[in-house]
Amino acid sequence: MIVRTRPAYFCGVLLGCALVSVPLHLAAQHAASPVPVRRVFPSVRADLLLDRDVGAQVAVGGAVAAAYNVRLAADAGVGGVRRAARWEPAGRLDLLARWLSDPFRQSRWGINAGGGIGIRVEADRAPRTVAIVTVGVEGRGDGRWVRGVEAGMGGGFRVGLTLRRPASRRR
Repeated sequence: MIVRTRPAYFCGVLLGCALVSVPLHLAAQHAASPVPVRRVFPSVRADLLLDRDVGAQVAVGGAVAAAYNVRLAADAGVGGVRRAARWEPAGRLDLLARWLSDPFRQSRWGINAGGGIGIRVEADRAPRTVAIVTVGVEGRGDGRWVRGVEAGMGGGFRVGLTLRRPASRRR
C-alpha cells in the first residue's frame, strides 16, 4: 500500500518524536544497579524485497523498550533493486512498533508482530511513504544476540533475517 499524501509525512515525524520522547525508565521504579543498563538495543538485518522489482538490502537500527513487551524501533537500510537487467541503488528508513509474545524468553521461540511507516528511496523514482506490517519469529539467543526471521508488507513483500541485541534475560 503506497501512501502519497502529505499527512503521511506528518505521521512519520510524529512517530519519530514518540520514539525519542519515550521515558526509558523512571528512577523511583527501579533499584540501583551496579551493571550499566542498556537503553538502546542495536539490531542488524538483511532483507529480500519483492515489489515491482526484486531487491535486497542490509539495515542497521536500534530499539527502545516502550513497555515490557513493546519495542519502538528505527531501521535504516541500503541496497539495490534489479530493474531493466541491472542493479539500481535503493534505501529505506523504517519506524516501527513491535509487540513481543514472550519478552522474558520463557519459551524457546517468541513471536513478534509490528507495524509502522517507512520511506523508500530508489535511484530514478521519487521517495515514497509506505505503511508497514510485519510478523516474525525469534529464537532464544546466545545471551548477546537474538536471531530471527521476519516477513512483512510495506511497499511490497519483504522477508528478512534479523539479529537483535536484547536486554539481559529478555528478547
